[in-house]
Amino acid sequence: MKGTRTLLSLAVGLALASSGAHAAFVCPSDPAQLTPIPTIQGTGSASALATQTVTDKNGNVTGKISTGTFNVRGIVTTLGQSLTKGFYLTDPVGDGNPATSDGIFVYLNDKEFATNYADIKPGAELCLEAKVEEYYGGTQLKPTFESSKARLQVTAQGLAVPTSVLQVNEGETLAQALNRHEGMRVRLDSSSDLHLTRNYGFDYKVYRNNVELAHKTPLIKPTQLHVANSADAVALATQNGSNRLVVESDYKAPDGVLPWFPSWDADQGYLRIGDQLTRLEGVIVYNKDAFRLVVPSDITLTAGALLRSPEEDRQDAPARLAGSDLRIGSFNVLNYFTSHSSIGGALNILCKDQADADNAKGCNRGAKSQPEFEKQRTKIVNAITAMDVDLLGLMEMENNGFEDNSALNNLVTRLNEQQKDASKHYAYVRLPVTALTDGKFFGGDAIMVAMIYRPALLTPSGDASVIKLPEQRYTTGGVAKTAGQRDSLVQTFTLAKSKEPLTLVVNHLKSKGSGCYENGDGKTEPADLQGKCTEFRVSAAKVLGEAVSKLPGQVLLVGDFNSYAKEDPIRVLTDYNPATSERKIVSASHTFIGEQPYEQLGREVTRSYGLIDLNVKFNKEKAISYSYDGELGTLDYALANPALASKVAGVADWHINSFESSLFEYGSQYTGTLLKSDNPFSASDHDPIIVDLRLESDATKPDTSSGGGALGLGLLALLPLAWRRRR
Repeated sequence: MKGTRTLLSLAVGLALASSGAHAAFVCPSDPAQLTPIPTIQGTGSASALATQTVTDKNGNVTGKISTGTFNVRGIVTTLGQSLTKGFYLTDPVGDGNPATSDGIFVYLNDKEFATNYADIKPGAELCLEAKVEEYYGGTQLKPTFESSKARLQVTAQGLAVPTSVLQVNEGETLAQALNRHEGMRVRLDSSSDLHLTRNYGFDYKVYRNNVELAHKTPLIKPTQLHVANSADAVALATQNGSNRLVVESDYKAPDGVLPWFPSWDADQGYLRIGDQLTRLEGVIVYNKDAFRLVVPSDITLTAGALLRSPEEDRQDAPARLAGSDLRIGSFNVLNYFTSHSSIGGALNILCKDQADADNAKGCNRGAKSQPEFEKQRTKIVNAITAMDVDLLGLMEMENNGFEDNSALNNLVTRLNEQQKDASKHYAYVRLPVTALTDGKFFGGDAIMVAMIYRPALLTPSGDASVIKLPEQRYTTGGVAKTAGQRDSLVQTFTLAKSKEPLTLVVNHLKSKGSGCYENGDGKTEPADLQGKCTEFRVSAAKVLGEAVSKLPGQVLLVGDFNSYAKEDPIRVLTDYNPATSERKIVSASHTFIGEQPYEQLGREVTRSYGLIDLNVKFNKEKAISYSYDGELGTLDYALANPALASKVAGVADWHINSFESSLFEYGSQYTGTLLKSDNPFSASDHDPIIVDLRLESDATKPDTSSGGGALGLGLLALLPLAWRRRR
């Protein structure tokens, strides 16, 4: 942070001062006439020198600005020419106070910057006259101008660029540490203890690709650990909000390129959530509602700069536990669609015609070309083959029937082609025609749940059936609206190694992203941190709970429940106790099952259904299957009734997706010429869940030979630490 001027720099400075490159401004020789950068920054989140409110042309407040000007001297550390426009200065001496930043951003938006200010470059020392401005939460200098030139003087060149190691002190948040480094050039090392919490992918907040870091551990969804709206959940949400650093390149990266990590690729140079990015350098700026580390174009990392423990790295699929008889899985396959004309599958229930299926925003939510589909299918098939499951629930299969030209038949055909042993071949569960919409489709959505199984081990017992979940029908503003849910699929099997039948129920509850009656326009996020349509998912949980409680024998529910572990719908299905819970769980209003009214007014839930969350039981805080907005949690479950829970030997999430970059997925929208891999990683956006059963033995106790029943799978080593710190 500190620097001194040499006799040589003074001589160079005199020469530059007389060059007339900028407006006629001469740096004051009296230090008392200079305002140090740390004085401008101060110890708070905003500069005390900016006192006058500033508004835009629409009258919206953008921040504050000083009434007078200040003379400021500093060394240029970095140029900002795209995301931020101007340059960054660091005080050549500093004030020795770690609570104040020695750096500041100077806003100088000039399309001809390189021509008009060619002598402003890293290592130059300059002095300028400027106002102090707080602009949308960021502190910056706004130079004064004379004859269209900024009033500044370059006084030296070739000085060392001040760079500080970014560290978070004991007792402070990452946001506080970033605030005292605002405007400074910093370097990350192992002592920075910053870990990837959102992998490289498209950030819709700023419409560019970037990553996000958090201090000590990746962030966890508050409602993964704490009951919705509880003091603990609110506190963790606040803590997470102050524990984020976005890593940007100054110029918007080309699709499929990570500018500061040129060896980035899908097979070898990958990033995983939990990684530390040591030796990364950049300037800290508060921009677009977040602290950002803007990495200059001349900084590149090699794979050796990544710190990652073996437990955090990619893992093979978990091996079957010794003595287990049957393996069951659940896998959301991220819109496995075959209806595009280049693929040749049947149209789904929502398609108007083939043109609709081929339209970029039409009824086809999946692959938009044959190469995209081939990559998706290869990755999904490789993942399922490695999982070696005997019975598998699938979500997000295209709802285009069960015939030879269906997505489901397409997947199973290719999957069987890859199985070397015929005893490992799969068949898929079909619904009777009487249970199908228009005699073809399962329900009314473009996607459906499905089930595949190995006939060598399991035999369907009777027809598959459907648990119809509620619809919501209501009128708002004179407009009739409907919110639907995907129905659940039920099939009972007899097993070669067990006298007891086993019933699997595959589910995919309403998403968190669409509107329902309780959420008004569907644009505002509810304050309880559970996302939209929680009450509607609670209604589904009630209907599911009632239905499965009547099923005899061993019952397992799998699927994407779109609810984190401590959210209302999962609690209703598992361990909610209305008598002791501070939060009362309420169902949705205006619900119907088919044409029959279900609940016209939402009501308090009076019971839970006693299903056992197997993943949490066996893996506790390691039960992670999904990452959203830089926070980890689980949306994918295996819920067992007591008869089946006693037979469970082990459970695992196989982290092939949630910890990976979405740019490695099959879609090509934001990936440019990036080479994709056939490996299972980024096959989807949800991790598959795997359950091993010992059907003829007492498996009430976890298998101690395999890490307490976790299938011997190496999981993120940092998460237990995060759990302990937050309890």
